[in-house]
Amino acid sequence: MSALNMLQKEAEATQVVIMAGGEGKRMGFIGSPKPLIPLNGEPLIDRCIRYFLENGFKDFTVLTRQDEVVKHVGDGSRYGLKVNVCIDPPLPKVGKGKALKNAILQGAIKASKRLFIAFPDDIFLDGTLPLRFLLSHLEAARRLDTWASVAVVTGLQLPYGVVELDPKGLAVKFEEKPILKIYASVGLYILEPPAIEKLIEIVDMNVEKAIEFENTLLPTLAEQGKLHAFPVPLGTWLPVNTIKELEEAAEALKKNSCKD
Repeated sequence: MSALNMLQKEAEATQVVIMAGGEGKRMGFIGSPKPLIPLNGEPLIDRCIRYFLENGFKDFTVLTRQDEVVKHVGDGSRYGLKVNVCIDPPLPKVGKGKALKNAILQGAIKASKRLFIAFPDDIFLDGTLPLRFLLSHLEAARRLDTWASVAVVTGLQLPYGVVELDPKGLAVKFEEKPILKIYASVGLYILEPPAIEKLIEIVDMNVEKAIEFENTLLPTLAEQGKLHAFPVPLGTWLPVNTIKELEEAAEALKKNSCKD
């Protein structure tokens, strides 16, 4: 079997979990869940599922607390495959950590099977990024015995100017929208079964506060040397959290399609 065929088999054996619990009101879409906001005429969640489908992934589970999202996704027939939908627990504060553990407890997600976590409002211009990320994750797991991977952008551009002050209060340097030389998470994560078991262990469903896996599970794995990072080029990732970012993503996708 060729390396490409082997990678394709690994993709088919991976659960893609789409976190689709966001609301659209922060972007001015009152009464519309964020995953259903259209980007160039296509709802964000449809674009996300199609993106992974085009990379050969076939096992999808959507986590949400929005009835409109449940109705829109249905059984997945609109995408040509079966999609599991798991409704978040009816708690005042959930968070992505509790949402994931709830889906595992409900049987919507298998703890014994690799997870690829994604978000509908993270847009990527690299058409093969999910497969390349999976390949890097598998190699790191084999060589370094890691349990999970996070995709990171190689730099982060601030949306405002940065001023450096001297002791007198004078501005001695001004830089508009600088690019910080840091690695920032882009909202793509892969977890192997040992990491999933660790998630089950550390997420307490009974605490009143929301629990996010990003500030519980991932720091724990990093401290244990079990978290691998996969760098992606600056400009590949387009987060959509504002109307301006939605418009910029629409324009970038149009330009990117013209290059293909």
